[in-house]
Amino acid sequence: MDPLKVLFLDVDVKPGATWYLKTEHDDTLFIYIIEGKGWFEGTEENPQTSKRAVLFKPGDEFVAKASNKGVRFLLVSGRALKEPIAWGGPIVMNTHRELQQAFEELENGTFIKD
Repeated sequence: MDPLKVLFLDVDVKPGATWYLKTEHDDTLFIYIIEGKGWFEGTEENPQTSKRAVLFKPGDEFVAKASNKGVRFLLVSGRALKEPIAWGGPIVMNTHRELQQAFEELENGTFIKD
């Protein structure tokens, strides 16, 4: 995959179904679960539920299995930027200080810029 290309999918897996995606081995892949519950590569022991982001290890295939109520998630995959990451809930920045500032701006209503 081109280093500037990103795969961004809105995936809706019907109840009880399994969904497969071939991936580039070294790409970084994460999902954000919008609704429902499912099992994903590396999370077979514990189902993952809505309003949760999950970061996955490198691999050649991504597998999602929906619960009996289905699961819908956003999937993002692309080459790693090799930059520091400070991750707090739905916000990702480069440093802990930037993350703190983002949460302060979110609280003050100034996070979204025109």
